[in-house]
Amino acid sequence: MMRHSRIISKTLFALLLASLFVAGGCIRRPLEDPDFSTRIQVKVNISAIANVTCDVYNEKIPVPEINPEVMRVMFYDMTRDKMLAESFITDVSRDENGQLSVRGDIAILPGDYRLIIYQFGTESTLVNSYDSFENSSAYTDALSQEELKALSLKSDNAYDNQPIRYQPDHILVARSEHESIPYHAGVYTITADASSLVETYYLQVKVDGIQWVSSAKAVLTSMVPSVTLAEKKRDEVNPCAIYTPLLKSEDNGDPVVCNVFNTFGRIPESTNRLDVTFELRTTDGRTISKTFDISDLFLSKECIEHHWLLIEETIVVPEPEDPNPGGGGGFDPTVGDWEDEHHEIIM
Repeated sequence: MMRHSRIISKTLFALLLASLFVAGGCIRRPLEDPDFSTRIQVKVNISAIANVTCDVYNEKIPVPEINPEVMRVMFYDMTRDKMLAESFITDVSRDENGQLSVRGDIAILPGDYRLIIYQFGTESTLVNSYDSFENSSAYTDALSQEELKALSLKSDNAYDNQPIRYQPDHILVARSEHESIPYHAGVYTITADASSLVETYYLQVKVDGIQWVSSAKAVLTSMVPSVTLAEKKRDEVNPCAIYTPLLKSEDNGDPVVCNVFNTFGRIPESTNRLDVTFELRTTDGRTISKTFDISDLFLSKECIEHHWLLIEETIVVPEPEDPNPGGGGGFDPTVGDWEDEHHEIIM
């Protein structure tokens, strides 16, 4: 009988102890729905973009504008490469220090996510595979044959068989591998820093006889055609060419044709030769084309530190046989034969 009483006492004690543990582990929650309101605050970092907001070589040359008006916010599953939600934010402002920000409020369930935010609505820079965190990429289209003809550009096979693509616009991107949104009351704020995927370079070459030049352009080969949003991984397998119109200017009294251009980057010099072809149209209808190997120029101190591509050689434009054809100074629209010359830049 005594043995039976001891067993009952031990059982009652165990039950009492268990009830204390359960009571200690309980959390009282109010019977109300969680708040799904989340604010996205994106700080725009553009203060150190060479040839745009710093390191401007030629003050006379216009620089690209970076004016984000809409940012697209995309939330992805942590374990599957799948987009779960998206929204757009449009409230652009500057604080007392001039810091540019874009913000907006969205509704999303608390939880753990991967996150990409990018500048929406850029003219030349497009985004594909945006439903994938790993594969979403920024890219530009290739010029059609009609567009090449309208711009008086040679066919692609003239540039190492690389397709000529539009220059990318600066596109601002923020990303997070792990963004945790807790259960919250009121507004929960996510802050992110956005920077551009695009680089801007300054290109110039000296010209003797610039008074006989009516227009000029340059085509650069071995450029990167696209870059992923999440990891900034560049496509270095499929090189492309990009073109840029050139402007007349001067550098310390030397006449030059020059401009700034945008790119996702260059293919490493160990993989591809980097060429720039200058095509100068003269007042009497001739076209002078000269190609320089600038692989080493990309390794110069000016390029590495400031993104300046300064070609010291000079393109000579011969005086027209008749500087004033027909006596009226009119422009002859006929296209003359290409005068091709190839040079290597010795550093």
